[in-house]
Amino acid sequence: MSNEQSSIAFPSTEELSGPLLRVKDLRTTFSTPRGSLTAVDGVSFELGRGETLGIVGESGSGKTVLARSVMGLLPRSNTTQTGSILFEETEIVGAQEATLREIWGAKIAMVFQDPMTSLNPVVRIQRQITESLRLHTSMDRAEAKATAISLLSQVGIPSPAERVRAYPFQLSGGMRQRVTIAIALACSPRLLLADEPTTGLDVTVQAQILDLLSSLQSARQMAVILVTHDLGVVATRTDRIAVMYAGHIVEMASTKRLFASMAMPYTQALLRSTPRISQPSHTRLIAIDGRPPDLINPPSGCAFAPRCTYATDQCRSERPPLRTAPEDPTHLFACWNPLQTGNAGSITTAKGEN
Repeated sequence: MSNEQSSIAFPSTEELSGPLLRVKDLRTTFSTPRGSLTAVDGVSFELGRGETLGIVGESGSGKTVLARSVMGLLPRSNTTQTGSILFEETEIVGAQEATLREIWGAKIAMVFQDPMTSLNPVVRIQRQITESLRLHTSMDRAEAKATAISLLSQVGIPSPAERVRAYPFQLSGGMRQRVTIAIALACSPRLLLADEPTTGLDVTVQAQILDLLSSLQSARQMAVILVTHDLGVVATRTDRIAVMYAGHIVEMASTKRLFASMAMPYTQALLRSTPRISQPSHTRLIAIDGRPPDLINPPSGCAFAPRCTYATDQCRSERPPLRTAPEDPTHLFACWNPLQTGNAGSITTAKGEN
């Protein structure tokens, strides 16, 4: 990878203090012909500067809607949001589009799941990278082009001066994803949201993309939210992990703590369903029994109870609150019968209740 640097200024050390992002009691609800669907339901967390948070869960768990909520990219019509998303000193919930446009690209950026649909197929790569540079900086056309070439070099694209003139369809899937990363990093954002950034790529390219994100994050002092369904992806690349199910965070802990002593049966089921290289070829994958709940008519108790082998009558009738593990107050989980943690009655709730 080239050592060239773009002319965008990185944040100074004086700016790197305190939480970068505070999400509090966030609810995102969509109006549908069948009724209201709450895709994100009461989510709260903080993200430090330079920290990497992994958000994992099955399809439909709410993780992508959460990422788009943080970005402020949800449609205005048929969407209701309550709670707070405070990025530095800017409130995202209810913000005017003009405010969001000042933030997008310059302070918060996103790497989308499918680069072929997120890139404009009829616009050259150069213009797609330089657009935000011309908007958020005082660069002229020549400076923006030089920066675009430098960015392509930094993300590992060979012959960047030639590739900058290419259209997306002329590049491979891995190279298109690198282009989306270059676009996201063009203005040195404080926060990068990576939504399933390796979907559809082969294993070798997946590792290259994840390594690239890690190295660029370290060099640019960014915070990263890595959204994925694969616990294997976040195992060695995150500081903390939040597990989502049915719009809720059901477990959150440091990465090391989560894998050493997970408490939520759903987290355990996700881990067991992850393919392992050590398994013989054609080994049958372990699937989670059942299906996710209908969020328009959610169950009254724990949303995972119909699929959980540890479920009791209490699980089916009462929704468990987020609780803290007695030996680690930063480890939160929502379960009446947690794994390895003993009697739930002796565990303190996240709000300090018994």
